[in-house]
Amino acid sequence: MKLGMVLAGLTFGLVALAAESGAELFQKALTAERAAGNLEEAIKLYQRVAKEFASDRALAAKALVQEARCYEKLGQDNAVRIYERVSREYKDQPEPSATANARLAALKLSDRPAGSAGMTQRKIDLPFTTMNPPYRTDGRRQVYVDDATGALMISDLSGKDNRVIFKPKPGERIVGAILVSRDFSVVRFTKRSADGSRKSAVVKTDGTGYREIAQLTDRVSYANPDWSWDNRYIFTCTAGPDGARQVTRQGIADGELRRTPMPCGVLNRPSPDGRFIALWAGVRRLDYDKVSVARSEGGEPQLISDNARLIDWTRDGRYLILAQRRSDAEAMYLVPVRDGRRSGEPILLRYGSCGAGSVTADGSLVCIPAAPYRSDTSWLGSTDSSGRSVEWKELNLPLAGVTRPVTAWSPDSSRIAYLATGPSLGRDEREQVQGDYVLLLRLHDIASGEEREVYRGSDYPICAWPENARLVCAKQQPRPPIEMLSVSLDSGLMESLGQVPGFDGVPRAGTGGGQSIDIIREPNGELIRWDIATGQATSVDRLTGFSTQGTVIPSPTDRWLARRNREVIEIRPAAGGAWKPLISLPATHMAFTPDGKWLLFHAVDAAGSHSLFRVSTAGGQPERIGDFPSIPKDRGALLVSPDGRKLIADGRASDGIWILENFEPKQTAAR
Repeated sequence: MKLGMVLAGLTFGLVALAAESGAELFQKALTAERAAGNLEEAIKLYQRVAKEFASDRALAAKALVQEARCYEKLGQDNAVRIYERVSREYKDQPEPSATANARLAALKLSDRPAGSAGMTQRKIDLPFTTMNPPYRTDGRRQVYVDDATGALMISDLSGKDNRVIFKPKPGERIVGAILVSRDFSVVRFTKRSADGSRKSAVVKTDGTGYREIAQLTDRVSYANPDWSWDNRYIFTCTAGPDGARQVTRQGIADGELRRTPMPCGVLNRPSPDGRFIALWAGVRRLDYDKVSVARSEGGEPQLISDNARLIDWTRDGRYLILAQRRSDAEAMYLVPVRDGRRSGEPILLRYGSCGAGSVTADGSLVCIPAAPYRSDTSWLGSTDSSGRSVEWKELNLPLAGVTRPVTAWSPDSSRIAYLATGPSLGRDEREQVQGDYVLLLRLHDIASGEEREVYRGSDYPICAWPENARLVCAKQQPRPPIEMLSVSLDSGLMESLGQVPGFDGVPRAGTGGGQSIDIIREPNGELIRWDIATGQATSVDRLTGFSTQGTVIPSPTDRWLARRNREVIEIRPAAGGAWKPLISLPATHMAFTPDGKWLLFHAVDAAGSHSLFRVSTAGGQPERIGDFPSIPKDRGALLVSPDGRKLIADGRASDGIWILENFEPKQTAAR
């Protein structure tokens, strides 16, 4: 009997082992590394391949190289040890061996990071949620807007010593980005009045010296403003009468605006002595593009790099800090600059990513990592039978930075359709470069966690789920018209349902119980509803106060239509009639319940906790029904399942911020 049990166990083990071959396990590791961005899990899987399938030397060597690459991306030293092992033990495998030797040469080109022996790196956990870049902390303090009061605050990183910098008057609200000087002594911000007018102002972080300055209205510019190191100026972009966008210097003391002769970059960072400006031509956060330096008083920009991401100047002005990708691993480099020109070869600072960052007054570098896989995330909320208690769990979907990723619930409330990004197909893995990604439409089973990919392309689809067997999507394309697409979930076949011609629009949401899709006609904010059954597009309304932050709120039953009118949510019957105010509410997550009787929304309660509230569509006082994930209220979407028992909250997760200290190379003593 015992022998039979042993044999049965061995047989079961052999079957289990055969069920997952080395090639399958290697592919699983690649998926974890590239599609999910889970480098730690990928490393474990590559280690299993190298150990469990060691007899397949080609596969084992390939797995070890990929493991080392993952360590490089994480900025960890284990990569060198693994490359040395491949170089030493797998000389019979030409390609992995050559790759390992090439990476060893690159890693050892600089014996150590450029910083001094005392260089340190530490992670920063911000006590308060903020959508602003990492420059809102100097590693010791944070500037933020308090959700409950709307006041501009400063706090230490324990969250205990927090003080009011500026409190808006009733009807006013601080909006947009907050720009804090490098020494954390002064802040520039914008406030919006009840009538919609905006004013910019500066105030010291001790609460004194409030002064209004000119409001810049260059709405076509995506440039990030930046303080001069002496706090006298703010550099940004403005468009002249001819439409040309140029770097503009705004004086803080007198408010004077001076347009320089140089064209704008997306990031325009003045040097510490103010004589030069570093310009970056990238568009998206993770782009690599041209970095140039020009004299502040004008002159031809001098190219520093044609394929990098600008981070900042070092405090002494001798180097530009750039992020670059070499051999599938991102690293940060110090590029010597003298008199506005590149004066030497880049010096390796460290392996690891920095998507955006700033050097503080004391010379430390504060960074948000550039890893694209965790910038946005989704939470699943489940309610009890009374609908008055909500339990949340993070879904950990591989979203890769897609804004408002979850696009539809299945009719039976068991699955969601969501958007992600992944590496393009049909290219050799050695050719993969940053930005070489495509949009994916995936299905996620709530109970099992099973994932399926149903669409891959370059266009941004917003979908409805009219029946279990198919999705219907509107594809936002670079140019009109919008194409409607039916996706079979059984066969994976895609069928064109026609186009919505004649206008440049933005698909917004699947509505009407999954039977229609809403599209916004730009630039006048006209709401168009495309009926899935008839293929007809109908003008529903013109939305005042339209923005991209969830202001179009149709009920699933087409019973109600809600819109934002400045700081007020208004509601009316979908069939027509007058708009009536429902609740005063800034931009936030919100959605109707399936029966159209309630509007759910995210707000902060009296105790300062993120909470889920509801207000009757008939009017009345809102009531708290449960907790809500601690994410910014002004980003993301809320989707309620057709059965009303589950919720999906999309939002931007807190970025992991880190600070690098004591990294500047020491100056060589004069002889």
